[in-house]
Amino acid sequence: MTDTPSPTKRLTGWPAFLTLWSGQTVSAIGSGMFAFAVGLWVYERSHSATQFGLIMVFDLLPGLLLAPYVGVLVDRIDRRTAMIAGNAGAALSSLAVLLLVHTHHPALWPLYPALVLGSLAGMVQGTAYDAALTPLIDERHRGRANGLVQVGQAVAEVLSPLLAGALMLTVKVTGVVLLDLFSFLFAIVTLLPLRIPAVLDEEDEEDGPAGAEDTFAYGWRFIRQRPALLGLLLMFAALNFAVGLAAVAVTPWVLSFSGPGSLGAVLTAGGAGMLIGGVLMTAWGGTRRRVHALLGGLLLEGLCIALQGVHPTAALVGAGLFGFYLFLPVVNASSSAIWQGRVPPGAQGRVFAVRRMVAQITAPLAYFTAGPLIDLAFRHLLTPDSWAHHLFPMLGTGSGRGIGVLFLFMGAAVVVIALLGLASPGLRSVEQPETPAEAPTPVPAA
Repeated sequence: MTDTPSPTKRLTGWPAFLTLWSGQTVSAIGSGMFAFAVGLWVYERSHSATQFGLIMVFDLLPGLLLAPYVGVLVDRIDRRTAMIAGNAGAALSSLAVLLLVHTHHPALWPLYPALVLGSLAGMVQGTAYDAALTPLIDERHRGRANGLVQVGQAVAEVLSPLLAGALMLTVKVTGVVLLDLFSFLFAIVTLLPLRIPAVLDEEDEEDGPAGAEDTFAYGWRFIRQRPALLGLLLMFAALNFAVGLAAVAVTPWVLSFSGPGSLGAVLTAGGAGMLIGGVLMTAWGGTRRRVHALLGGLLLEGLCIALQGVHPTAALVGAGLFGFYLFLPVVNASSSAIWQGRVPPGAQGRVFAVRRMVAQITAPLAYFTAGPLIDLAFRHLLTPDSWAHHLFPMLGTGSGRGIGVLFLFMGAAVVVIALLGLASPGLRSVEQPETPAEAPTPVPAA
């Protein structure tokens, strides 16, 4: 008797997660190089913070607007397939940008449709990546797994500006975008041998309907009926606005008193902070009450944002950015673990998509606002006779020096948000088991 050939085995558990993580980390490095090179290319062509901010808007907003529908897709199909589709769409976006840059198109507007495609593809990939962790990793190890995800993002933050800055001197922006394209193809190859366990079965039907209308309504209802999760979500929406304004301001702020080399060094310092923070979070796993690490990390992040605006020197900006990113993995990994523990696996695609949409919708608003705010208000705020100069004499006077005031304001805003969270009994109890009153009302099947 001959044995029946067994089906091809796929990786599962920690080996699958590590393989998935490696592919997505390489993809993140490529995306970071793309963002640095294309952003610098646009800023050098336009010398406009508004145009620079619009790049961020088109790279983020379209995916957020369609996030609830993406969540349904992720809950209804194999999450590995969703990630392959997302990476393939992002590769097509990079190819379109490559053709635009290579042909030296005189206008910038054709760049925006390509960024829209990349935004939608990134939302599919990111939502599926978030939802894939729960079925792969046991609950007691999720803090470390989320820390490793932050390490991957940190590696991208460290390497991307260094590699892109060096490559811009040799292969120019076209070569950097081409490498980004190959990074997506590598991510697809690493997904092929994986098996991510299915999570939606008959027992999960109470988590929501199977119909196509199950989009924003279910995800939002799930969160709204859990006041602690809703408070956490709204807090992150406010934070992302403040942090988004500061993120756009880094490039014009550093270039107002130094050159591209200093900008690359400052961004690398931020990435180094995130790498160290991610490694520490992976080894540590977080506090027993994750909300304590989250709120404490936010408080320290606010102080670090303010530090970047204290004086116009690359050393202080780099130190502030390093500190901010050092605590970012603690905040993000703690938040992710809280959500993964509170949301049933079969509903995570839908709920996490709404979570992304609501929490991050303020970021493109900040990006869109930051450009005109910097160009029209803060860039020329500090003159010898201005009120701002009397309040912040350490910043000096001249074009661009007023951007430092923006960092001081946004850092103070983040500190206030963190203190409000610490003072809120509901938010501090976000990890507690649900009470019957919190249980969502059944949603009729379509």
